[in-house]
Amino acid sequence: MTTRQTTRIVIVGGGIAGLLLATRLGNTLGRSGRGQVTLIDKSATHIWKPMLHTIAAGTRDVQQQQVIYLAHARDHG
Repeated sequence: MTTRQTTRIVIVGGGIAGLLLATRLGNTLGRSGRGQVTLIDKSATHIWKPMLHTIAAGTRDVQQQQVIYLAHARDHG
């Protein structure tokens, strides 16, 4: 009898690279059940850093520029 093991992947840091990697792996391995992807970050959200100046100037709302990790994980397996 063959036992199928799931691959466990841990990504440390939810910056743009970590978020993109977690998204791609979640879409491929996570949704198919072939892997479990865990993203570790000290914050609950990712803010797109190139837009920080518009948030600081008050021309954009921070909620428009943030990605909530739990919601993103739900959407991408």
